Amino acid sequence: MQRDGQARLDFIQNMEFKFLELLSIDFLASPEDVIRQNISFRYSLLKAKAQVLQGRLKDISAILKLKNPSLLLQLQKGSAPSNFGATKGGSIYQG
Repeated sequence: MQRDGQARLDFIQNMEFKFLELLSIDFLASPEDVIRQNISFRYSLLKAKAQVLQGRLKDISAILKLKNPSLLLQLQKGSAPSNFGATKGGSIYQG
């Protein structure tokens, strides 16, 4: 990269008898405000996705609280149920 913000990226294949240039790309550094806008946009996008996922998690937790409170407690503790998939007879469903 040069001091003026220009850069070049070369992809070169080393053949036995010569070097073969596969691709060359010239770059120019973006202004600081463009970089800041891009970072801000990406951060906001990820923050919005996180909020959506947290909402889904709350919805699932509410459903589990009504349908299967013991499973919810096990999930909140961070451990998966040890008898997951077991029926009342003790056998495991192999659907």
